[in-house]
Amino acid sequence: MSTAPRTNAAPAPRTTAPAPRTPEAHRTGPAGPGAAERRDRNLRTLRRYFTLLAARDIDTWIGLWAEDCEVRMPYSAGDLPAVIEGREALHAFYAGQAAAYTRLEYPDTELHPLDDPARALARWYPRAELADGRVYRNHNIGLFEFTEDGLIHRFTEYFNPGFFTAETDAEGTPPDAPAAPAS
Repeated sequence: MSTAPRTNAAPAPRTTAPAPRTPEAHRTGPAGPGAAERRDRNLRTLRRYFTLLAARDIDTWIGLWAEDCEVRMPYSAGDLPAVIEGREALHAFYAGQAAAYTRLEYPDTELHPLDDPARALARWYPRAELADGRVYRNHNIGLFEFTEDGLIHRFTEYFNPGFFTAETDAEGTPPDAPAAPAS
């Protein structure tokens, strides 16, 4: 809660462009009958998303995605693609990623419903042991967008790409990666 005094001044003009909207075919809108139920369903999908990824069960996990899904990684680096389009391509990419890990977990994951029931924000701190002996830790934030029937249509993931481009410490963590909150 802000302690700043209230004023009757007009809000400052927007200085950034609005986020891209979900295509109309997949948009559910922020209000209307069933909005709360859609938000709850989508949060359940995200809980299952992280549970299945931690289990590296990509064959079941891919069922959470729409056929015409899209993953965007604006800060991709190294061999990571900036965009993955379609469920088949997504399955192939994540199956390859999962095979590189011997252990994967998502402690301290936060899920935040948004006003638009077709969108949710997640924040997580992945921890993983890779087959080559390195340890991966990061701090990720992602915007998930859902179809009317609750499948993930678009996912935009923001993460520190340092692990994929820079020298890492003894635990495989880039020097500038934030630590996860104490559990």
